[in-house]
Formats: sequence, structure tokens, C-alpha cells
Amino acid sequence: MASGTFPADNAGIAVEDGIVVPAGCIRAGRTRWQTVFDARDKPMVYRIHNAQPRARTDPGNSLIVDVDGVASRQIQVGVGASVDVLAKKIRVKAGTGGSTTLAEGWYVLVS
Repeated sequence: MASGTFPADNAGIAVEDGIVVPAGCIRAGRTRWQTVFDARDKPMVYRIHNAQPRARTDPGNSLIVDVDGVASRQIQVGVGASVDVLAKKIRVKAGTGGSTTLAEGWYVLVS
């Protein structure tokens, strides 16, 4: 993988037989939520990954994952870690710990 790229730099990952799996990049700040997934009918499982920061001197920010808009279901994901989330609505924003106000990563549909 090239330096500074994520597995989900495109709008989806092509799989066999022309199937495209929804995927994308996360670049979230501390003040606004970035919506990853918002479904009307059934929940889906998405893998959320909090990537290492680009600057080696930055320890990186945690990533706060909001599950279905319920405050008690917010998950904090450390730098370099991933979490699988089953929900109808998934939002993310940067937490604390780094020298910037951003958190970067990627997400991909698992099932």
C-alpha cells in the first residue's frame, strides 16, 4: 500500500463478479459528526478503523463512534485499532490525545 493511503480511498472496494462493497475514508474533527452509515430499515455491520496519524511525532486522536444516536452506545477507538459496529446509524468524530483536532481512518461494510 502506498504511503498516506487507506484501503478505502475509493467509493467502494470491487470484489468478484462486479460486486462493490461500500467503503470510505474518515477525516473527522472534534466539533462535527461525520456520518458513516444511515439506514432506514435494517442494521448493518461496519468495520471502523482509526489510522495512525501521518506525522510520526503526533500521537494521534482517539475516534468516537456514535451508535444509533444513543449516548450510552458511544465507543472510543484508540489509534491503530478497529471496531465492528452493528447499527442503523453510525457517526464518528475525533476524540482527544493528539496534537491536532483531526482523526483519520477508514470504514468498510462487513455484512
